[in-house]
Amino acid sequence: MPQIPSVEILVVDNGASAAIFVPQANVQLKIGCAIGGTPNQPFATTNPQTLQGQFIGGPLVEAGGLICQAGNVCVAVSAPIVTKGVATAVQPTVPGGSTSTVSVTVDTTPGAWDDYYVRLRCLTGGNVGTAGIVVQVSLDAGRSFGSPIALGTATLLYLGQGALNTPVVGGTGVQVNFGVGTMVAGDYWSFSTTGPQPDAAGRAAALAAYFASQFAVQGVGSVHIVGPLSGSTDISTLQTNLQTGTNGYVYQRAICELRDVFPPTAWGGSGESEATWMTSLATFVAGDVAQPRVTPDGGYYNTPSAFANQAGGLPAYRRPLAWSHAVRRTQIPLQRRAGRVKDGPYANITVNPSADPADGFVYHDERVTPGLNAARIGSALTWPKKGAGFFQCQEPLLSAPGSQFTELAIGNVLDVACDIAYAAGVEEVSDDLKAQKNGTLDPVALNTFQGAIQTALDQGMIQTPLVSDVTAIVSPTQNVVATGIIPVTVTVTPKAYANKISETINLSNGT
Repeated sequence: MPQIPSVEILVVDNGASAAIFVPQANVQLKIGCAIGGTPNQPFATTNPQTLQGQFIGGPLVEAGGLICQAGNVCVAVSAPIVTKGVATAVQPTVPGGSTSTVSVTVDTTPGAWDDYYVRLRCLTGGNVGTAGIVVQVSLDAGRSFGSPIALGTATLLYLGQGALNTPVVGGTGVQVNFGVGTMVAGDYWSFSTTGPQPDAAGRAAALAAYFASQFAVQGVGSVHIVGPLSGSTDISTLQTNLQTGTNGYVYQRAICELRDVFPPTAWGGSGESEATWMTSLATFVAGDVAQPRVTPDGGYYNTPSAFANQAGGLPAYRRPLAWSHAVRRTQIPLQRRAGRVKDGPYANITVNPSADPADGFVYHDERVTPGLNAARIGSALTWPKKGAGFFQCQEPLLSAPGSQFTELAIGNVLDVACDIAYAAGVEEVSDDLKAQKNGTLDPVALNTFQGAIQTALDQGMIQTPLVSDVTAIVSPTQNVVATGIIPVTVTVTPKAYANKISETINLSNGT
């Protein structure tokens, strides 16, 4: 039988079907909102442009594009949009005295396509509606700008390809409107948007579509739910949905997102403090004490997009930690922690030590401001002497108190053990096995059955190697003749993980 960490999957790539053989860890299920495509229809690809062509845009495309960009397989399922994307009021900064009132309009169906921090600055001034004005646009809070745009006689500007209410690849669902008056070089205007969101029912339907597909039969290495969980029952509902999959022998755990700090006032937000945000997240997950298939992440960081935008260039959007965490999960074995220091900081998170501290946004560092990890929330931290990048602190599962399944890596190997034990055990279903007079299995039959399961576990978990040890024991006392049940106990010894290194430094004085 093939080893569980590998899977043969049919991938649509560059518009054509191609059978490729990839390690299971390299395949990730993404569920989230998209602007195009058909909801609840799984679609797999390794190519960012193919993914974009299928779904047009939105958070699902952006998150999945990072997986494809890393050379891995994204199995994407679009969930219906329930909450439309919205925009804040425009905040003018006009020391030059611009008199034009700038406003924003979003698509009527999906709203704004994503989370943008838009800054529009005037490079060449003039009267609105008269040729001569030149502007420049940033979608990522001024971290990067697109090429200069001559407005000509236009009084509006759609940010990207296409037009408002006409979704095409490269759009944003955001249009800037210029009122009568003047624009002066050096003045700028700022606002933010939030992208569309599904609801718990939509995520449940998307997961159900995955469970009913061949992708679930073949398996994926990880799951990422795109879009912050916010409803009071979002976590418990997701746990129920994932647990339902085990009825069909599909064992998955999901990386999830929690909300960002509310935007700074310069971008139309309330300017929430880091402490208030941390308390809010801890309160949100506090009641979820037995949700071991869910690992929530907190914190947002600057993450370059896999897709350029005609208006904004190649933005480094503010993205959830979960996005970088999810990419790392497709690059490492199932049993490895995403925060292993040897693997380096997250390549998808860019850090500007001089600009970031002064830009008004919160870049949570669990080492500097601890609290999320204690609340069982995944977080990022920096390591002194290891550069300016961010590492995963831990990958907590929302398990019950006292549970041994406290982190994603351990949950992963337990799920693999379930997969292998099922695959080996199902071979014996309805088989005729020799029994003793008391109804227990004949020793030879018992040893043969036990050996088959042990061999499968050794091949899939020891030789890979996913765990330190694994054993399968078939009950020698069960009356199989009377019950038809063969109890098998599989015991997994996971890898050891170094949580703390204690070093003693002595000074010799020569005596």
